[in-house]
Amino acid sequence: MRRSYRLVSILIAAAVMLACVPTLKPASTQAPVFDPNSINTAIVLTANAAATQTALLMPPTLTPTVTSPPTSTLPPSETPTPTFIFILPTSTVPSATPTPEPTQESSGGSGSDSGYACKILSQSPANNTTYAPGASFNAAWEVKNTGNGKWDAASADYRYVSGDKIHQAAIYDFSKSIGVGKSTLLLVSMKAPDTPGNYSTTWKIVIGKSKFCPMKLTITVQ
Repeated sequence: MRRSYRLVSILIAAAVMLACVPTLKPASTQAPVFDPNSINTAIVLTANAAATQTALLMPPTLTPTVTSPPTSTLPPSETPTPTFIFILPTSTVPSATPTPEPTQESSGGSGSDSGYACKILSQSPANNTTYAPGASFNAAWEVKNTGNGKWDAASADYRYVSGDKIHQAAIYDFSKSIGVGKSTLLLVSMKAPDTPGNYSTTWKIVIGKSKFCPMKLTITVQ
């Protein structure tokens, strides 16, 4: 009886102890979810780390600085300034302004009692001027009325009286009347002979029967 009682007591005590021990349930573990992008991320991070490590290990790159050589400025080329030489041909027609000649007083000639007189102030061309054979030119005399009477254009003219006939017209009328103390320019169209040599001609003012104021010209043809 006593053994049975002990055995029952041990069984009861064991049952009570088992009832007091908490039941441990294994924790449910969930399988991790696989991220397909994690491999790409890992590759990128690994590549970046490798590049950084490589950059740190490589020596610094020297960037060459190219300095342009100074540009030499050439002095401006000296361009010679052309010199123009104008060769003017000798005019065969003298200027209308007479060349001064020694003044000549003339009072008289035929009909000197009429009181007509003149003074030659200038002459063009000058005596002994050279012309080419056949050259045309103008002879001009500037004359002043130094007499007592007016040279009336209605009756006064100037004409060839002697010497070589190198004129183109033998007589010219006055274009206007010339009072006492006034002056005028007398022009004659002339032409040099074709034969070289010296030629002279004489002209006078004519009023009525009075011939006065001899105007003489000598030229050379060559």
